[in-house]
Amino acid sequence: VVEDLSISNLLKNKKLSKAFSFQKLNFFFQCLSYKCEKYGIAYVKADKWFASSKICSCCGVKYDHSVQPEGQWSLKIHEWRCASCNSYHDRDVNASINLSRWVK
Repeated sequence: VVEDLSISNLLKNKKLSKAFSFQKLNFFFQCLSYKCEKYGIAYVKADKWFASSKICSCCGVKYDHSVQPEGQWSLKIHEWRCASCNSYHDRDVNASINLSRWVK
């Protein structure tokens, strides 16, 4: 499962745009799709609006900035605690768990 990233929006971020422009992400996704097809592996794209990082992988509640001490969701938040079940999450690990469940 890969996230369908809006690359044009990623390039709007002044701090990250240079790094993303060098990565050639569209080419990478094309190669990944080709290799998956070649070896009979399912290539699944998650919707770009699926909040994989913001949804608690334990209880399914979405991050709510009005009750979270971290405040408004941003790229600066790497770790957060769910206000509902009090589970502690690393943003990337939580997103990977949610994306793996998204397929099922």
